[in-house]
Amino acid sequence: MRKSHSVSAVFCAVFIAFSATATEAEDLAAGIKCIEAKQIVKMSRKFDKLKPEKKDTVSTVPSMQITALEGASLPERVYFRHGTTETFFNMDKDGWIVDFDRIGSMDKKGELCMQGAQFAGKKDEEFGINLSIDFDVVFKNTSGTHTLAELLDGAKDGKSHYKKMFPGPMALMVPKMTHVGVVYLDEDAALASFAPQIFATKGGEKIKGLLVENFGDMFVVGLEELQNLGADGLKIEDKKYQLTPIPSIEKMKSLGFAEDEEGEEDGR
Repeated sequence: MRKSHSVSAVFCAVFIAFSATATEAEDLAAGIKCIEAKQIVKMSRKFDKLKPEKKDTVSTVPSMQITALEGASLPERVYFRHGTTETFFNMDKDGWIVDFDRIGSMDKKGELCMQGAQFAGKKDEEFGINLSIDFDVVFKNTSGTHTLAELLDGAKDGKSHYKKMFPGPMALMVPKMTHVGVVYLDEDAALASFAPQIFATKGGEKIKGLLVENFGDMFVVGLEELQNLGADGLKIEDKKYQLTPIPSIEKMKSLGFAEDEEGEEDGR
């Protein structure tokens, strides 16, 4: 699974500030570490409050990755704990929790936990695990065919989703979404040498001249560029992908996003 660069809010925990529970000693012996899930669950539910017309083209999807630092290893299991009830999540080989979108349905009083025998008895600073959680605004349609009207609507509504991620006056700093970013989800698809199969279309036919830029593992297309070409759509071929509304590359750089930030320990 690959991740996109986006203007998303990032929740990043390094497993050094855990919630204390009545079973703290038992958890330590069993290699269990938990963090309070209240803020994560609340953020996941924020987007439900948007008007239906703001959610018809794009949606916000929570995602989580666990990264093992040098000399450490991934946990054996990841789960949500509320009282004595445990709900398990599925994790792939790269530490991505592939069904993390279920977090919004969990109880706010619960905890997000992980366990590994290799962690038993270790102090938090010796745990060697990073946890990053973010929220990606993505287009619901992934058929490969997108109308210009759909892209413009998603860009406008996408800003409303991003604004939900920032408190109070900070929401005013969310820029206009003027571009869309394509991230291919295949393991090796987004390498710099990969030639993206992304085309402007008019009346269902491909037209030449579309500028597709690179930003890290993301391929970027300007909506104004499509309009200037007289295009009425965008075609994305060849591989499974994720499409997200974004500002221009210049605006992202001015906000502090860097092309090589993917995979850094701070999550962004």
